[in-house]
Amino acid sequence: MRRTVGTLAGIASAATIAFVAASCGSSTAPGPKQYVANLSPANEFPAKTTTDAGVVTFVDNGTSIDWTMTLTNVLNMTASHIHGPAAAGVNGNVIIFLFTPITPTGTLNGLVSRGSITNASNVGVSLDSLRVLFNNGNAYVNVHTAVNPGGEIRDQVHPM
Repeated sequence: MRRTVGTLAGIASAATIAFVAASCGSSTAPGPKQYVANLSPANEFPAKTTTDAGVVTFVDNGTSIDWTMTLTNVLNMTASHIHGPAAAGVNGNVIIFLFTPITPTGTLNGLVSRGSITNASNVGVSLDSLRVLFNNGNAYVNVHTAVNPGGEIRDQVHPM
């Protein structure tokens, strides 16, 4: 009888451990690759003198690259884009439109826009080419305003 109870307790313990282990996610499993552009007026070419700032994050999900744009103190935004190929300090062509308001905005603070880049929704550059540009630091994001139509804040996109 003792042997049966001990065996059943052992089986129950093993089942509990297996259940807990299976329900826990692996904290070391790789997640999707992420990129960031920390937008600053000093990074514009030529540099600007404003108090504007921003962050654009990109998450590579394989078949899409999702992005979010958070801005601080940006007045009268007219557009934001990804430009490339272009190294730091070099201006490049627009390859992806991120956010283009219908009219210039008021002052923007916080999450401004988000979206998803796919091969089907973007004909300017493939996702594979965009990844190469991001990984090599040869693409940048900038925000254009009514005062600085050529760009007010900018940064190269780089892996996080």
